[in-house]
Amino acid sequence: MNFYILTEQCVNIVRMQEIFKCMFEVFKKYPNIIAAVSRKEDGTMKLSGASMGDKEIIENRERFLGKLGIEDRLTVKAGLVHGNNVKVVSNEEAGKVIKKTDGLITADKNLFLTITVADCLPIFIYDPEKEIISLVHGGWRSLAQNILTQVIKKMAGNLGSLPKDILVGIGPGISQCHFEVKEDLLVEFKPYLGDALLNKNGKLFLDLKKIAKIQLTNLGVREENIETIPECTFCLKDKYFSFRRDRPKIPQTMMVVIGRK
Repeated sequence: MNFYILTEQCVNIVRMQEIFKCMFEVFKKYPNIIAAVSRKEDGTMKLSGASMGDKEIIENRERFLGKLGIEDRLTVKAGLVHGNNVKVVSNEEAGKVIKKTDGLITADKNLFLTITVADCLPIFIYDPEKEIISLVHGGWRSLAQNILTQVIKKMAGNLGSLPKDILVGIGPGISQCHFEVKEDLLVEFKPYLGDALLNKNGKLFLDLKKIAKIQLTNLGVREENIETIPECTFCLKDKYFSFRRDRPKIPQTMMVVIGRK
């Protein structure tokens, strides 16, 4: 009886680990894929602090990666600038920060791509046919500069992916309910306003998750291959950091990781 209880507990722990390691149903057929976002309880993961030697942040990042069974030396970190630069990386870049980059792509196993977010969309991409992964920092500036076009073109042109084979998970980020914008920003997203703009009591709210999905389908990714996590980082105060909500002097961020074991 005690053995049965212990076995059941172990099975539940394994199940929780698997849920933690891959938050998207669209990737569940591929158990070698790890796709995860840290939570507020894991502590801040701000990359600049880690690269400058902030002990607490380094420990937070290593502890979170440890939950996933990943060593930091096997990660490639994007040095974000809210632009549209995308870099194809290999095991030669393991442990490095790729400066001025908001999108990473690799075809190598046991190499884990990472970004940090605190409202911007983490966009996870996987081509199971060519076994290529990508991770995109989907802030409004990057989406306005068509970073997803750069990613899909590089996956197709450099590595042979077909857009119809690509699977995408759009992770937790600020949702339309709290992404209020001014009229001057709308010009950046004019083609999408019919689907992604809400005018409520004279205030304008933009749906970045919907814009990302439209951009992906326009690039040939099948709609049924795109999964969007509805969670809003602004709304879920106990679960996620949010720059718009908290306005901290020093940004606090979640860590995002995808890799293929």
